[in-house]
This record gives sequence, C-alpha cells and structure tokens, in this order.
Amino acid sequence: MTMAKLVFGRLTEAWKGEASDFTPLLAEQLDSLGDALGIDLAAVGKSEVLTAGRRRIDIVAHGDDGAEFVIENQYGRADHDHLTRGLAYAVARHARGLVVVAEEHRDEFKAVAQYLNDLAELDRDRGVSVWLVEAKAVRIGDSNWAPLFTTVVEPNEFTATVEQAKLAEKPGTLDEFFGQFTSSHLRSAAESVITNWLAAGHKRRIGLNHVVLEAAGPAVSGVRTVVAVFNDGQVLVPFSSYAGVNSGIEIPTLTTSEFREGADALFQFSGTEKQARTRAGWLTTATSGPLLTFCLDVAEAYKQALSSSLT
Repeated sequence: MTMAKLVFGRLTEAWKGEASDFTPLLAEQLDSLGDALGIDLAAVGKSEVLTAGRRRIDIVAHGDDGAEFVIENQYGRADHDHLTRGLAYAVARHARGLVVVAEEHRDEFKAVAQYLNDLAELDRDRGVSVWLVEAKAVRIGDSNWAPLFTTVVEPNEFTATVEQAKLAEKPGTLDEFFGQFTSSHLRSAAESVITNWLAAGHKRRIGLNHVVLEAAGPAVSGVRTVVAVFNDGQVLVPFSSYAGVNSGIEIPTLTTSEFREGADALFQFSGTEKQARTRAGWLTTATSGPLLTFCLDVAEAYKQALSSSLT
C-alpha cells in the first residue's frame, strides 16, 4: 500500500487572492491559528475592519473577556505597512495582542517584535504582545489545501502564561454559554434555535462567546459550518464557506443570486459581505424561527452536495 505524499506549497497555489480568499479563510478558522499561538481565539472574527484613518485591518478577534487581538496577514514576506498598521490599531484600541501572518518574516521585524514583547512583560497593562507567524499551504496527495502555521516570534514565557490564564475560561457546556447572555429574551431565542438544531440531529461547536452550528457536508472533516450564534444576539453567516473557500468545495445551491437575496432580506445584509454578521440583538423570538429554517435549508443543501460527491 503506497502512502500519499505530504505536499507543501505557497499560499497563492491554494488560495488565489489574499484579501478575497485567504483573509476570509483565516477569519473563519481562528481557533486553528490560536493553536499555533498557544492561546484560545474565537473560532471566527471580524475581517476588513475600518480604522479611524479610513484604512482597514485584516481581522479583529476577541478573547472570552472581550480583549481584542489584531491580525494582519499577507502573502510573501511581511512588509512595514502591515506591521505598522496593525501595531498602530492595536495601540489605539488597547488591544491585548498583535498577530502578523506571512509566508516569511524579516530578521529586523523579528527583533522589533521581540523588543515589543520585552516591553509588554514590563508593563502588561499598556504593552502589546506580538506574535509573528509564518504560513504555508499543505495537503496530502490530491486532497484540499489546508493552512499550516508556525510561530517564529511569541511573547515571553511569563507574558504568554498570563495570556493563557486570562483566556482559559472557555465555556464547556451549552448551559455555560447560555449563562453568558445578559438578556433573557436573547437567551430564550438562542436556546430555541440551538435546541431544535440539535434535536434535528445536527452538531454544534462551542467557542469563547458563540456556538457554531455544524452539519454533515462535503469536506475533509465531513462537517461544515452553517452559522455561528453569538452571546449578544449576533449571527454570522459564512457565505465564503458556502462558496468553498475553506473546503475547496462549492455548494452550488447556496451561491445563487436567489439564495443570497433571500438571506440578505432575512438578515438585513447589503449583498456584498463574504462572512456577514447581523447587528447585535438581531436574534429574537421573532427571528429564531426563520433562522432555524435557514439553517435547516443549508444543512439539506450540504446533504445533497455530499450525496452527489459520493456518486
């Protein structure tokens, strides 16, 4: 029996566009990046965040206590623009950490990151911890590409230990997640959607401040994200995932103009978002039913696409 060969490639081989493909992928797989960093990041984050200077930060992620982590990513070798833009935003927002993901990091940037980490250890209230991460694409044989992250600079051991302690209180049960809600109405709506989703035989994954609803579908893992429900009543709809950014397998019925128009009307989106979040408080007892129907429709589309891929 011949073993499949492990293949490494550049990010452009796997994801053609940095902003159009890789950033949405990274924003939806922050828990995987967090594994490389040694900290817990929410599974999904906000991408293309507008700054006060009208520039954009690639991704802003959050810890369970609301602390921000600024993430800048780029193809090739990291440049001054991404590092300084990310650092400026992190300082202005009093973010807990800056993460720069690139295929290669210059020695001088590594030295700067280490210097900033030394300062952060001396003043943990005002310092910004910095992680420099190198990324490449990897796959086995002809399977779909997946990102592989390697941390080349990270905060000093003491600082990293403090960060892990602050972020370690991830809810382990649905009851703990529901306990995060400050509104009984939001909690009731979320409980209704998630309980009925599980009763229909589907899966869920608990994050720091959200629950990801998952269903069987064509993917290496056999499971695909449907939506994510947050503890403030926001709902994330990963249109880019439906289009196959994560898995490499598009779900045709979920990429039609008719589907998108219906979703935009339901969630009050503009029609251009690739990973769209509703406003906080969107999930109510009135919208919980339509949300569940939407999720079940997506799950059915996954099921049909999975059946087609097996025939």
